[in-house]
Amino acid sequence: MDYPDVISQHVADNQLQIELMINPELEAFAGHFDQFPIIPGVVQISWALHYFSSFLAGQPVTSSTRQVTTIKTLKFQHVITPNSLVILDLSFDVSKQVLAFRFYNSEHQYSSGKIFLTHAESES
Repeated sequence: MDYPDVISQHVADNQLQIELMINPELEAFAGHFDQFPIIPGVVQISWALHYFSSFLAGQPVTSSTRQVTTIKTLKFQHVITPNSLVILDLSFDVSKQVLAFRFYNSEHQYSSGKIFLTHAESES
């Protein structure tokens, strides 16, 4: 999977704000849809998890990985189209292992939700 271009980022504690340029060449647009391309919701969730892993996940866990257990309060309010400048806010509650995400810009709230995670032992 390819990802949007990162324009800027700000990381503090367990929070990340990242500005993304949604290029029309992204793989996510393939098949969604020829006349009106949009970023599917499942891709938005995948991007949130990718940027969480890249910027907020903290020290690597030696023998385990995080897995999604539940997604709650998931809302898709506006479609993300090519050439959009989008902000992704991530906030991670370490004690609850909950990642809150929100895609938005000055014109639209695109999507938001809470991703509940757990550590799963990797098989060696």
